[in-house]
Amino acid sequence: MPQRMFRSYQGLLLFGLCIFFVLKALNGQLTWYINSRFIPLTIFGMIFLGVLAQAVFTEIRRSRKHEMEHPEHHHEHDHAPSSVSLWFMLIPLVIGLLIPARPLDSSAFSTKGFNTSAPLISSESSAQIFETESEERNILDWLKLFNYEDDVTQFTGQQASVVGFVYFDEALTSDQFYVSRFVVSCCAADGFAIAMPVRWDGSVDLQQDAWVVVKGTIESVTLNDQRVPMIVAESVQPADIPAQPYLFP
Repeated sequence: MPQRMFRSYQGLLLFGLCIFFVLKALNGQLTWYINSRFIPLTIFGMIFLGVLAQAVFTEIRRSRKHEMEHPEHHHEHDHAPSSVSLWFMLIPLVIGLLIPARPLDSSAFSTKGFNTSAPLISSESSAQIFETESEERNILDWLKLFNYEDDVTQFTGQQASVVGFVYFDEALTSDQFYVSRFVVSCCAADGFAIAMPVRWDGSVDLQQDAWVVVKGTIESVTLNDQRVPMIVAESVQPADIPAQPYLFP
């Protein structure tokens, strides 16, 4: 492959990757892949990709100008490095374009499993969660409290309002389901699912992976020899996928 053609493809791929990440950032899907704390670093990466693409295109323009001014120095026959490097740049772009972006759902449970506790989560914030209004706590908050507080009876009867997707498990009865979310520390690859059991008479009418808002009161139950919070639901309403579907520790 001629040197100039190689550099042209390289510049186009760099620019394509830059545009891809910019569009993901604009439509809010970037945090479907990474923890939100890495957004500034990712934005820097986008800028860097754009600068690199511009540098390549500038080099090509200068090469053409030099060739027109000094035709005796024409080196179009020179060959570029192996095109394998271009394929390595193309693969992530093709995957990103062909595979629709979507948050992790119950299909990942078969490989990742799920937890009704809060593993790998520090207890440092438990005091702050304790002071939070009960209806403002998310699934992770409730699991933290039941993990790190010795007396969980103080939480029974409190009102809860959580958002998550529906997951049915064979271990539960027909009037029960799990309301679930994924917790992401770094990126979606390290995400793990957490779940709270819910008791509701209308469970049979729900669809797997449907996003819902569950409101009700908290009970303490034992699952797999662990104390976990269960919501005795007063209402289960359909909900849209949140702008941020993941929870962050």
